Amino acid sequence: MPASQNARELRYAATLSGVLALRLMGLFLILPVFMVLAVDMPGYSPQAAGLAMGIYGLTQASLQQPFGWLSDHWGRRPVLLLGLALFAVGGLVAALAENMAWLIFGRALQGCGAIAGVALALAADLTRPQRRPLIMALLGIGIGSAFLASVGLSVPLAMLLGLNGMFWLTVGFAIAGMALVLTVPRTPPVIVESHSDESVSKAPILLLSLSVFLLHGVLTLLFVALPPMLVGQFGIELGDHWTLYLPGMLVSVIIVLPILRRVGAALSERRLLPWSFIAMAAAVGLLPIAAGWTGLVALIMLYFVGFNLLEASMPALLSRVTGSRGRGRRLGVYSTFQFLGAFGGGVAGGWLLGGFGSGPALVAAAAICLFWGVALILAGQRFFLTGGAA
Repeated sequence: MPASQNARELRYAATLSGVLALRLMGLFLILPVFMVLAVDMPGYSPQAAGLAMGIYGLTQASLQQPFGWLSDHWGRRPVLLLGLALFAVGGLVAALAENMAWLIFGRALQGCGAIAGVALALAADLTRPQRRPLIMALLGIGIGSAFLASVGLSVPLAMLLGLNGMFWLTVGFAIAGMALVLTVPRTPPVIVESHSDESVSKAPILLLSLSVFLLHGVLTLLFVALPPMLVGQFGIELGDHWTLYLPGMLVSVIIVLPILRRVGAALSERRLLPWSFIAMAAAVGLLPIAAGWTGLVALIMLYFVGFNLLEASMPALLSRVTGSRGRGRRLGVYSTFQFLGAFGGGVAGGWLLGGFGSGPALVAAAAICLFWGVALILAGQRFFLTGGAA
């Protein structure tokens, strides 16, 4: 029975990972080429193009909680299908857009499909507490794979399809995601939680929400500041950046999965939080003085070890802290902070890059990670003692 249950949980994780990966491919494929391809769109200005890029994150952040609340009342599957349908309609509007105003509207509609928190809640519904860190890691691997595939495919696909064709591709991704959602159970199996929903404290929810805000803020800042540094300081052309990201990401996954398996069995994810932030601080802070390609790969690997541990352990911990009742709404709060962090990191990264350069921007990100890691060591235990976490 445990073996078959393990296999079933892995199958559900692979399905939801595929849903998130397909949806995020629709975002990631556009990012590296949008500012170049949008120049020919009537009504173009740098400000309008920037708004078209950023409005997706803002609508995502604003609707995570309402979608989470709806999933608690309507069920996860219908809300996932609704979100993917909105994503498809937004892609359709953007693909048919004849000026920047309609393109901005299409991007805003794509962001209205705010299903990240719902997908995390469904993953938690379908898995036992001790397996959740591993399951969340598989979801994170799907997202990371979507990013890496986008880095390699974005420019060739853009040359082949153009901007409108890229948005048609996102419509196809949304439809494929809806087909995957239909393969998960309409009514998830009952998973016995380790504590009562009535004992939920807001303290760990706030702490984890702030943590994911910083995690994704630093991630976005890193990919604003690092590519120009790789080109200008290290002489690595944009088309070759994947040779750094891919080995670093793959090695980090090999390191992270056994850790998460042990941590999940012991229900001790919170112990990973401060040290993961400190590992990220070391990696990001040392990138400007890395010793060649090998040093860059090693530091990127260290960064992804910290990032993947946090990306997997925090939603697993939050799902157990909050219990099953109202899980979609609470994970919606968490996902709201996640997308706000991505938006804030992009803005802060652009400001730091323009005013001070790549090196100082990365050092600032490292300082934030170090500060938060130390803060979690000093205060994190007190927060979780009130939240029922193991």
